[in-house]
Amino acid sequence: MASKAQIMNALTGMGLVVAFSISAFGADKKMEDRTVMAYVKDALRGDPRVSAFDITVGVDSGIVTLSGTVDNMAARKFADREAKKLDGVLGVVNKIVVAPTWRLDSDIRDAIRRRILNSAVIVSEDIKVACSEGKVALSGTVNSWTESEEAGLVASEVRGVKEVVNNISVHWPTQRTDQEIKNDAVDKLKRDVYLTQAPITVTVKDGEITLTGSVGTAYQKDRAHDDLSWLANVKDVRNELKVEWWERNGVREKVPQPSDTALEDAVRNELNADSRLKGSNITVTASFGAVTLAGTVANHKEKQIAEQDAMDVVGVAWVSNNLFALADERADWSIRSDVDFNLVTDVITDGFELGVKVRNGVVTLSGHVHTWYEADHARDVAARVKGVKDVINQISIDNYQPATTVRGYSAAQVVAEIKKGLKANGTTKWAYDTIDVTVKDGVATLAGRVTTWAERSEAANVAFATRGVWEVKNKLAVEGYDYNWGQYEGLDYPLSYPLSYPRNSP
Repeated sequence: MASKAQIMNALTGMGLVVAFSISAFGADKKMEDRTVMAYVKDALRGDPRVSAFDITVGVDSGIVTLSGTVDNMAARKFADREAKKLDGVLGVVNKIVVAPTWRLDSDIRDAIRRRILNSAVIVSEDIKVACSEGKVALSGTVNSWTESEEAGLVASEVRGVKEVVNNISVHWPTQRTDQEIKNDAVDKLKRDVYLTQAPITVTVKDGEITLTGSVGTAYQKDRAHDDLSWLANVKDVRNELKVEWWERNGVREKVPQPSDTALEDAVRNELNADSRLKGSNITVTASFGAVTLAGTVANHKEKQIAEQDAMDVVGVAWVSNNLFALADERADWSIRSDVDFNLVTDVITDGFELGVKVRNGVVTLSGHVHTWYEADHARDVAARVKGVKDVINQISIDNYQPATTVRGYSAAQVVAEIKKGLKANGTTKWAYDTIDVTVKDGVATLAGRVTTWAERSEAANVAFATRGVWEVKNKLAVEGYDYNWGQYEGLDYPLSYPLSYPRNSP
């Protein structure tokens, strides 16, 4: 008997794919706008990274409009991204206005300049910063897309910034043909747990990539764009992908379980294709889904990027990150000064009394914050400072209540919120009823079986973004992969990339 995928392929040329996928495979009907609105409101209300009370939601034919005000650019970004992950959302119009606490333009400009100078990621010195009424404009030339994006991120994190316009141009020191770029792009999409075997066509002309085809969520559309932006010599990515409400992974053929050698090659190719890891010397070993990274990278940020890259590869169940960050040799007092400065001028960590100690390039953070996101962000800010070899995060979360109540929510309430989120998510909705969720002392445990790696990865993200959860243990097994899943039960799943939320809370 022919498989679903074979039948679908046979009908593609007859224009019957949509109707067949709906009627024969039981895909849901197009979701009503009021249901989509409820999903979006619930997702934003439960996300500790978003100030949902100041955001209004409108929906018209699956297009979500977000409006209102937030006090930082990160909240605007997360509201946009989490809405795009939801079932029935075909696109997002983001009208959220960033209204931070007022600061002098000169103070904002000087803070951005210093944070660019102390960044381990940015080596180019031709970046200019202008600021007018809280709106920042960046210009100049750099040698990689990584530096351009890092400069934009640095600017967006500084207190008082309302908007960032990034006009930095990238001058690649080497050249590559369009065919080489296309080969890397096609391989990249095949490896991505969210996009493998998605019907996406890649064309390249003069270094500009054009994507056509369809995906199931607006998040997958953005992810395809972001994946390919990091490839060397890519000048631009024109994203013409369509978000189809009937698109689902269930009509595609399953990806075969890779051998250890094939998995090692896939992870190695993923790392080699990432322009952010230039100059790295990474070795990869795999054993039944468990991947170990060893060797050296230029800085601690690259260590985090390498781990995330490996986790995004289809077939990877766990990553042991044994990479060593070489880092530039700097005096400990100088590193501490820059870390302190970055934390004080950062819109997320401002106002918290955080301690910073540095010994032989290893930064130890202490103090208290309100949410796991704030602790995670503090670590990320420190990790990106020049000279940092490692970061030990001892920041604790205030108001953590162990026992039966988790930060004001009962364990049963948190479980219900996670299950609701799994059902609303465009990736996990197909498997939410096969996922068992338990919560104890703020730790959510996921068990059961799912059909795709995307479902496994996204289920952990859904749980982690639920208010009241500060750690997730992912014991989900993927059908068709006969890994010894029990070997991972004692390990915490690294789902917030890079993983850095505090293990020692309370």
